[in-house]
Amino acid sequence: MVRFISIRSEQEVFKAGVVSVVCIALFDLGAVMIGLCGRVMFPDLADAETILPQVSAALFPPIINGLVMVVVLAAIMSTVDSLLILASSAVVRDYLEKVRKYSQDDQRLARIGQWVTVIIGVFATLVALTDTRAVFWFVLFAWSGLGAAFGPVLLCSLYWRRTTRAGAIAGMLTGFLTIIAWVLFFKESAYELYEMVPAFFAALLATVLVSLATQPDGRRSLLKL
Repeated sequence: MVRFISIRSEQEVFKAGVVSVVCIALFDLGAVMIGLCGRVMFPDLADAETILPQVSAALFPPIINGLVMVVVLAAIMSTVDSLLILASSAVVRDYLEKVRKYSQDDQRLARIGQWVTVIIGVFATLVALTDTRAVFWFVLFAWSGLGAAFGPVLLCSLYWRRTTRAGAIAGMLTGFLTIIAWVLFFKESAYELYEMVPAFFAALLATVLVSLATQPDGRRSLLKL
């Protein structure tokens, strides 16, 4: 979404949409197929998150296996630096400038953003060096939480003019809280159903119901902007 918001022209939106959908479809297909094949090849694997290196080591010679691991690490680094910049931008642009009304020149704000990036990076490194799986849990809730919290609200904002501010807030809260509740209390008894599925529909329902129960804000649909 950040990439689309930052796109250089409206003419690039359609092309970017096609590229992103095709790429994500290929990525997801590969991930699912590796998981299915890994379940057959290693039925007694203790940690399912290690399936990629296990399959790679079993199928490829050492040099190819090393290249596969390097590719994975490169993808991780690419994502990490984008998220660090996004986090510092949220602190500086969204919180300091818009919420706290902190007015400074761009050079000063850029310097603050650099310090925020360093602080977040150091904190994340310290958490990752511990023996707990805190980072995995953060990523688990973040990935599914983002989809459930913002996906239904975004779709309603784009395609349903009746969406209200209260409905959007209700949808975001419902989606994220449903993710947490499902993982902690219901997932094991629901045949390990991915938490974003029930959370997405719960958030969509909350957005629609609260929007119908509240007055419109006088805004146009984002699709028309």
